[in-house]
Amino acid sequence: MPWDVIAKIALLILLDLILLGGLIGIPLGLSGNFIILGAALVVGIVTKFHAVSLWAIGGMAAFVVLGEIIEAFLGSAMARRYGASKWGMIGAFAGGIAGAIIGTPILPVIGSIIGSFAGAAVGAILLEWIHLRRLRESMPSGGGAFLGKLSSTLIKMAIGLAMVIYIVIQTH
Repeated sequence: MPWDVIAKIALLILLDLILLGGLIGIPLGLSGNFIILGAALVVGIVTKFHAVSLWAIGGMAAFVVLGEIIEAFLGSAMARRYGASKWGMIGAFAGGIAGAIIGTPILPVIGSIIGSFAGAAVGAILLEWIHLRRLRESMPSGGGAFLGKLSSTLIKMAIGLAMVIYIVIQTH
């Protein structure tokens, strides 16, 4: 087998591993979609934007940013839908971030996932409870924050999967 064919196969395997790593990184709270976008940009540059066009990269970048915006606000919005005041919404947002930070060293790899989901729920409940002084009425906001975090993660996974499918189709 000629070396250029072997090199092409090796590069495609490396690309596939990077794309898979990006997808795995999304639920772990890592910048998986940015990794996938970076891979698309490298493929575009290497192929002089024949395999992945500049327009496609721009579209992917827009969806990656949209996913980040959705993630930032959906937990709070869902907490609100489930009855949280502005305090519960702030708690969901801050709790999700704090939970991811705290969970990572406690339980490597999946701690950021568990921490961000639990942190969003606990943050919403805690600030809502401090505001209302009634725990029972504060609980639904935590459920809403959890559902918002779950929904935003699924949306980001869908964005990442769509980008991966496009890149694989264009390169294989």
